[in-house]
Amino acid sequence: MILKPKILLYIITVAVLIAAVVWEIYMQKWLAFQPDGGVDVMRSDLFVIWPVVLTLVSVSLFRIFKKED
Repeated sequence: MILKPKILLYIITVAVLIAAVVWEIYMQKWLAFQPDGGVDVMRSDLFVIWPVVLTLVSVSLFRIFKKED
């Protein structure tokens, strides 16, 4: 079975969404074990993960609703 680029984009988007949610769950659990609830922790992962997720979702939505002539 040959995957078309559109289908591959959707598969990657769903995989990244699931991975981002799982990552966030584990980060929240980890922060709960830190002193003061992790107040002093600088979450630099938020500057990488969520922009990638938002970009993939927006590209996927654009591809879904794009009118093909």
